[in-house]
Amino acid sequence: MRRVGKNTFAEIYFRGCNPSFVETSDGYVMIDSPQQPIDAVRWRERMEEKAPIRYLINTEPHGDHIAGNCYFPGVQVVGHTSLQACFDRYLNQSGTIEEKRERMKTADPDSVWLMGHPDYKDPNGPKITFDDKLTLHVGNHTINILHHPGHTGPQTTIHVPEEGVAFTGDNIFYKCRTWLQEADPWAWLDSLKRLDALDVETYVPGHGDPCGKAYLKEQAQIVENWVGMVERFVDRGVSAEDALKEPIDETKYDPYPMGQNLFMHNERLNGMTMRNLHKRILEKKQKAGA
Repeated sequence: MRRVGKNTFAEIYFRGCNPSFVETSDGYVMIDSPQQPIDAVRWRERMEEKAPIRYLINTEPHGDHIAGNCYFPGVQVVGHTSLQACFDRYLNQSGTIEEKRERMKTADPDSVWLMGHPDYKDPNGPKITFDDKLTLHVGNHTINILHHPGHTGPQTTIHVPEEGVAFTGDNIFYKCRTWLQEADPWAWLDSLKRLDALDVETYVPGHGDPCGKAYLKEQAQIVENWVGMVERFVDRGVSAEDALKEPIDETKYDPYPMGQNLFMHNERLNGMTMRNLHKRILEKKQKAGA
């Protein structure tokens, strides 16, 4: 657990994302949920011993940010209006309970008994939604919830001015591999500028250590590097599949290793990134030429 502000904390060593929370005078506000069931249940029990959990805000729809929601029954979940459809898609694609249990036997044996547990069958999707922004006043804290699309369409930032902290979800990968598998890179670059404009000292990324404003330029450069590489293939008339037949040294575009036990996805990620960016760049050029 890392203290990132007077009353704000983040867990940067869990598998998956960096679940975090703000401790207010009226209870806790969580940002994303621990991915592993046993971690989620431990978090909830330790928090509820001290104070109620008032809200759980999801920054995006990927499993490492939302899979633990079901282990917080009764907690009000906040998310962007487009999050529910993504939430449903993820749950449908993640397999049956039996398949999940089989994966857990290797990935997290302590959590097997919690998968499909009768107390945690409700996926607990967003009950409070917003389009552009939403402000919650919880105890002595202001929770500004901002739509900052980029890494995903529903991508959300939580800005807590009293703490000088912003939780960015996966719009920042601090010194670990950046995932662009479904990103809108131009929206992402714009959101990084909007993040820079916030009056904060500390950004809690979706993955990696908390960081300051200086890293925003480096994150933007990594996104630009990938766009430039894929754009050169598009300009040559090379399809995404043919481009993937050529050797891609991803360290030329992103110098950092895969983070938080995701290294097995490295080669697969190159393919997903190429296909996503190739499609977006080609469509953009076609519209510009129309």
